[in-house]
Amino acid sequence: MISWEERLRHIVAIVDKDRRLPLWMWLTTFLIATLGFLFFLGPALNSARYYSQFSWKWYDSSLRLYYAISAGLTSLILGLTFARVHYGEVHRGTIRSIILYPVDMNDIAIAKLLSSLIVAAALSTMLFFGIFGAFFLVGEWPIADFLVIHVTALAMSFLALAVGVFLAQAIAHVAGRMVVSPTALGAIFLLLSVLFTETGLTAIGTQVAYLLRPSAGGLTQPAYEAIVAVAKALSVLSPHHVGARIVGIAFGLTNFWADFHVVVPLALLVFAGGYLLGKKLYLDIFIR
Repeated sequence: MISWEERLRHIVAIVDKDRRLPLWMWLTTFLIATLGFLFFLGPALNSARYYSQFSWKWYDSSLRLYYAISAGLTSLILGLTFARVHYGEVHRGTIRSIILYPVDMNDIAIAKLLSSLIVAAALSTMLFFGIFGAFFLVGEWPIADFLVIHVTALAMSFLALAVGVFLAQAIAHVAGRMVVSPTALGAIFLLLSVLFTETGLTAIGTQVAYLLRPSAGGLTQPAYEAIVAVAKALSVLSPHHVGARIVGIAFGLTNFWADFHVVVPLALLVFAGGYLLGKKLYLDIFIR
């Protein structure tokens, strides 16, 4: 039984190794951000010229749009980053340095999640402010508000990823082997956290209704209201629903409850179960 100090040193060592990105990844991200800035520079200048007399005001529709963009961006980058630092151990030939450490699955999960968060925060912030930076530069959009949206979306994406990772550990303990990898289950939870927002479920439900009744010529108002009601009920399972509601409350757009009562207890339950059951290191953790 090793001490917490020793375990912490091993976790920090893994994080320090994983956070070092190759130069080409930084250059590629910077190039995409720069191209996005230049692409939107013209529209930003035109917007500043014609709408300078109007002050920025948040609406529910605009908040949903920009939060959805940030949620998709942070989820994609966080998922790809975790896949690189976790599944990529075999391809980079560094798996031996991991399994020779006196660590268990919890140590690896914590280290991989922390390194993924550090890298994804840097890359997604560069892209987010590169793409929207032209509007911030001309003073059209409030940079502080957009920073709140971005940080909240990143935190909710990280919560979804962490739930998937620790749930994979719990499943592995019950099955005696890695049935589904933390990378795969984490990616699934990242996707579901975006799809299970109220907007996402409403869009999916509407499309399904059109496919089921293509000859109806459109949805009736009662049918659409039923879809929206179901979407609102199921959206409480999504961390991004909670994140968007938190931002909406902060911006004074809604007085509704932020729906912590479902996501937070479920997440804590999975974290506790996954941690307690993650004392053993399965050698197929990086290859399943």
